[in-house]
Amino acid sequence: MPILDVGYRTWEGVRTPRWSRAFIVATTGIHLVWKGAWLKRVLLFMAAPALLAAIFVGGFEQTVDRAGAQDAVRWMLSAPPARAVATRSGLDVESAIADPASARHFAWTFVLFNLFRYPQSLGMILVVGLVAPRLISYDLRSRGYLLYLSRPLTPWEYVFGKAGIVFFLLLMMTAVPALLIYLVGLFLSTDVWAIAQTWDLPLRIVFASMVLILPTTAVALALSSLTQESRYAGFAWFAFWVIGAVSFRVIWFSEQARNRRGPPRFDEFDQYSSWMLLSPYETLGYLQQQIFGLNQTDTFNWAPWVAVVAVSIIGFSITHWRVARMLKA
Repeated sequence: MPILDVGYRTWEGVRTPRWSRAFIVATTGIHLVWKGAWLKRVLLFMAAPALLAAIFVGGFEQTVDRAGAQDAVRWMLSAPPARAVATRSGLDVESAIADPASARHFAWTFVLFNLFRYPQSLGMILVVGLVAPRLISYDLRSRGYLLYLSRPLTPWEYVFGKAGIVFFLLLMMTAVPALLIYLVGLFLSTDVWAIAQTWDLPLRIVFASMVLILPTTAVALALSSLTQESRYAGFAWFAFWVIGAVSFRVIWFSEQARNRRGPPRFDEFDQYSSWMLLSPYETLGYLQQQIFGLNQTDTFNWAPWVAVVAVSIIGFSITHWRVARMLKA
């Protein structure tokens, strides 16, 4: 009679559904990343612009039907860039000043777009650059990916699990604050028809967040999977944004200065240019401008959309190829 049976034994525990395995990888990674005090400080610092945006939207709603509302709208549209964006969005500036309630949709949209365009996008570059480079490169260096893939986990599930970590952080920085600002505006509005005028904004917020999250996550994971040194991936990530932004600005300003006698106008900076594809930051900003409906009078351009989709597909494909290749090594 054998004392110890070392043969194969059927697993008698509870099996997790296949769709949840990537989710488990993501939640484990989020738990580990969240332990860092610096990440909490950065996210807390990033909450300040969202708080200012919420104060602006709430203040607009509290004064829209009171004396002085016309002056507030006139002040908001006094800056040339804001007036140019209002014109491209199809807003009648003079009518908006005469009837501030008619400018509600534009006011909320303009605030949310600028929140996405500047503080959240720049914060995204910082946070992803500090978190994402280690997600796969550290596993490759320590061969920790073998521990993951020794379980019933496919390379794609591993990749999507790692991507879920970045998804969560970026959603906390983009969609969640923007949706909270929208709810603050509805709560502080004295007009019962406010929700009827702004019902599309939550959909635009989610869409704009996905356009920001998917390609950036794909690029960050691809860079992390191409090296075992996370510092190289981090350097490549920041260089990817800085070199693109500098190249676009140099070429754009040179082209504008050559084609006109006077200096280039900054209110024309957000208009589409084929050179914009050199800069990921400008490309994503232009797409978000389209999503929020702030350039309705411009000709629709497919090139930025094709570029973002192609970068997303290529980025995730490179990451999967590297993980599968290392598994066979």
